[in-house]
Amino acid sequence: MEIKYSKKKEELRKDPVMDFIIRAKEFLEGQGSLAMGVAVAAVLVLGGFMIYNSVKKSGEQKAQEAFGKALIAYEAASSNGPGGGAASLDKAVEAFKTVVDNNKSAPSAVYSAYMLGHIFLRQQRYDEAITWFNAALSKNAQTGFVGASALEGLAACYEAKGNLQESLNYLKKAVTDDRLKYRGPELCWKAALLSKDLHGFGDAKDFCRKIIADTVSAAAAYKQKAENLLVEINIVGKS
Repeated sequence: MEIKYSKKKEELRKDPVMDFIIRAKEFLEGQGSLAMGVAVAAVLVLGGFMIYNSVKKSGEQKAQEAFGKALIAYEAASSNGPGGGAASLDKAVEAFKTVVDNNKSAPSAVYSAYMLGHIFLRQQRYDEAITWFNAALSKNAQTGFVGASALEGLAACYEAKGNLQESLNYLKKAVTDDRLKYRGPELCWKAALLSKDLHGFGDAKDFCRKIIADTVSAAAAYKQKAENLLVEINIVGKS
């Protein structure tokens, strides 16, 4: 039995934050890598506007306006229409950076840093993405699950750089963060695969058992995979 695992799995490039992105997961997984990139860019824009509305409600008038302008630039860069392209993306990047610089303690700064992390991750500029995902880490209740989702972004960056142990370290933190419970099964599956690749078979088994024992509906897609991986690990252990 062979469990194939690609270090550049497209699921690591997906935005783990917005609920509607998860609902679109089955569609995205059926697309090619180029289509995936375009789709991810589109849903990030939509997710950004959802965040923008949240920021607006919080009363951060200046931060909300700056974040809104950054999102408009990002939308232009993500579209195929007039104004799309590298210049618009550069404008969006600078706008997000300005929000971070001018609103250090505001939720909008965390949201902007998170968006920057994903922009640079998709560009395979991993060190820059790591910098921004670190900036997006937050325990501020107002940032909700976004402040925790940067952990998965960091895991994706380090895996892409070939540092599997550091990637696993961040995934373990994500698994135990209550704000990411809704993604628990998928995070455990990623952690199980990395643990197996690092020959941490005990950890891999623990993550698989956690998936199998999970009663949430999201776990259903991973239960059979977890059971298969347990069988494989047990066979390896006997050889």
